[in-house]
Amino acid sequence: MKTPLRIALVLALAGLLAPAILAQTSGTVQISGTASAAVKLTSGGNASLTGNVGGGVTAQSAADAALATVVDFGEVGPGNTNTYVCFTQPLFLRANAPSTVSAAVTAESFGASPDAVQKDDIGIGFLNLAAGGPNADISTTTITAAFGADPCAATLDADGIPAYSADLDSLATSTPGTAVITSTGPISLRGNFNSASNEADVDLHLAMVPQSYEAGVFSATLTLTMTTP
Repeated sequence: MKTPLRIALVLALAGLLAPAILAQTSGTVQISGTASAAVKLTSGGNASLTGNVGGGVTAQSAADAALATVVDFGEVGPGNTNTYVCFTQPLFLRANAPSTVSAAVTAESFGASPDAVQKDDIGIGFLNLAAGGPNADISTTTITAAFGADPCAATLDADGIPAYSADLDSLATSTPGTAVITSTGPISLRGNFNSASNEADVDLHLAMVPQSYEAGVFSATLTLTMTTP
């Protein structure tokens, strides 16, 4: 049987403990995460070919799809009297960190004779750099000078032979390549990598000047690679 004194002590102790139990009114959650460097190079839409006789763009890469265009320059011998055959492929570049774009020529098949079409007969350039929307910043994006000239407007000598600023022979033969075509700071500021307003737009130009080459065919694969350190 509890005495009145003991009951009083228990009640007093309970009264002292109750405020301590009810006093916990806040807490913390520690948060951390990582935003990794990322880049994305895709087609910027349908490619075009001008000045061609025969041939054409036989497989297109839709805007923001993986770049997998196929082009046939058609006749590039005396049967084509146009000054240039010019191929244009729009590109989208996205990056949330500094990055570079390089290129390589692989799976190449050119004639053994120097009088046949060779890699240095195909000029290359990156033109018309522009911000694709309000969330794109190209203020720190540069195109290496040699690749900034339009091969479709290359100077021709008295024999009609072009002097390209850069050609496919300027490129490595294994990916990702060593020649830096573009160098960028962060391009894509906000939005995800499918956003229509945070990419840099640029046009890849490839050009040939029809000449009296040794008869034959040629082919190659041009691979563009965007990387971040």
